[in-house]
Amino acid sequence: MINKTITIFTLFISGLIYSQVKITVHGNIETKENINDTISFIPGLFLDDKYYENQLLSIPIIKNEFHLNLSIDYPQMYVVGLNSEKNSGKLRFDCCFIDNTTTLISLDSNFRIKKSNGNTNKEFLNRFIPYIFKGKKENFHFYNFDESLDERLFNYIKENPDSYVALWFLIGRFNKEGYTELYNKSLQSFSQKIKNDILWKKINEEFLDIEIREGLEFPEIVLKNINLKFETLQIPETEYTLIDFWFSRCRPCLEEMPKWIALYERYNSNGLNIISISTDKTENVKTYWQKRVIEKKIPWKNYLDENGVFASKEKIFSFPTNYLLNNKGEVIQKNIAPEELEKLLINSYKIKTYFDDYVRQPQVPISVFKKD
Repeated sequence: MINKTITIFTLFISGLIYSQVKITVHGNIETKENINDTISFIPGLFLDDKYYENQLLSIPIIKNEFHLNLSIDYPQMYVVGLNSEKNSGKLRFDCCFIDNTTTLISLDSNFRIKKSNGNTNKEFLNRFIPYIFKGKKENFHFYNFDESLDERLFNYIKENPDSYVALWFLIGRFNKEGYTELYNKSLQSFSQKIKNDILWKKINEEFLDIEIREGLEFPEIVLKNINLKFETLQIPETEYTLIDFWFSRCRPCLEEMPKWIALYERYNSNGLNIISISTDKTENVKTYWQKRVIEKKIPWKNYLDENGVFASKEKIFSFPTNYLLNNKGEVIQKNIAPEELEKLLINSYKIKTYFDDYVRQPQVPISVFKKD
């Protein structure tokens, strides 16, 4: 029988009242080893510091003991980091919630969270995860969340409108994937109690600031053209316009570009237009962006959102991201695939598919038309 030393880290919080009440955190690590380190409760990968009251909870561990003063107005979601691992490249994905009912958090010998007895964390473990990830075989962590689960998140909020767990996950999805109508419906489905709190108000302000929305005209913005002169983006009077956000060193963007060029060359005369908006950093504008446009023979209008200022405001962090506009300049779909757009064009124009025609055009590689 192998004797295995289990390291348990325990965090005690005294003071269980909301509204910026200062509380003292005491803790210790139960182990045979003498640990001197610093443990931190930090925001997750897609969560900005601005959502947190306590942006970084760093707790010096001296001879297995530590303490920290903090305040909690609403439940906070954290991941754990260790000072000794700072330059190791190791990332921890397990998240936990600390609220005004939390009195105990335990970590195992690998500093993975085993228990947090606060009400919010109990909901997270006992209700949220089983509901959202029902039928999923992979091990759960925050970054396994994807588009297929967004509808479940919406339904969970409708059934649990007071859930801070769901609110934190919605904030994470919004900051990773950007604005969608489903995310907006989800945000508005929270109870009035949640809407009166600071965290909901912060994220709602960001939602209200989003200009690119389905059913609304694409905003009038001033960008740089290929010659680096400022120019107002003009939406042409065509049946469909695709606005494509990319940058010159984005591999998925470059791999997808031939598909859009093939569609453009086939359907431009029938009313399809494409506009590209690059988010390249200043140092890459001349060395990469301008050259890429020439190398790839991109035939449509190219604009530069230098350093992604506009894209960041719109929560466009995943590339490529595109928006399809109708003949009124209104956004009708986000992130349409080339094959999907081609089907739409066929139905609209009643013409033969270009993708079906490729066998008679041997100069076009078949791989161009395969979906990634």
